[in-house]
Amino acid sequence: MLSVTNLTLSYGGRVLLQNVSFDLEPGCIMGLVAPNGYGKTTLLKAMANIKAARVTGAIAVDDLPANQVARRRARVFYAPGEGTLLYPGMTVGDHLAMTRKLWRSQRSIDDVARACKVDGFLSKRVRACSQGMRQQLTLAIAYMTGARYLLLDEPMNALDPTNVQLNSAIMRSIAKQGTGIIMSSHILDNVDQLSDKILFVKDKGLVLFDPSAPTAPASTASPLSSASASTAASPAHAAPRAGAHFASGPACASKAIDIYNELYL
Repeated sequence: MLSVTNLTLSYGGRVLLQNVSFDLEPGCIMGLVAPNGYGKTTLLKAMANIKAARVTGAIAVDDLPANQVARRRARVFYAPGEGTLLYPGMTVGDHLAMTRKLWRSQRSIDDVARACKVDGFLSKRVRACSQGMRQQLTLAIAYMTGARYLLLDEPMNALDPTNVQLNSAIMRSIAKQGTGIIMSSHILDNVDQLSDKILFVKDKGLVLFDPSAPTAPASTASPLSSASASTAASPAHAAPRAGAHFASGPACASKAIDIYNELYL
């Protein structure tokens, strides 16, 4: 489990998130939603031990001690958006081969390339790729690592509807194999039907939407009055239940839209 406990993030004297706690369980796909500028990227980088802000609090990776930095990093992969992970002069195939070597991955380059529909472009240099192709390659690199936890920053940006569906299927497949995924977006539509749970950033805190949780009593529900009747929307400092059954789909997406509208509109 990738656990965040009492985490505070600040940048340039500005507090982005304050005393937030949540768990990303293996096999769970979690959405992280908020408008731009709310600290989504900074949070994902902190979870991957990439210093982008002043951090206080604790981040635990499974049962690994804090001093085992290399082993912790080998289980968590952060994929930035907009192709910033890529080297323009290298080919698509070069990127996959380098990732496989660096991460000592057991996954086949050919298998990942075929699954991501980039097998016909392995000899193409990144500088000649479209923005959508660069994003597809970034996701292929994430899948190639075989990391236990994938932190994907705006992963559906620049993808056409066909590739959105393709990557949704891939993420669901690897989640069933035990990979935990958190994917950020400033657009709810990009994550709501795929996510098992959704974290909304609001007022330097987090609100958790967990459709698999029982209805929260009125006394413990979040301030979202419209959500408390039929959904589990609550402050995200309560640890998720072990062995939770994850639920997603159109009905859950509809409830998530209600929460989004109440938080941001």
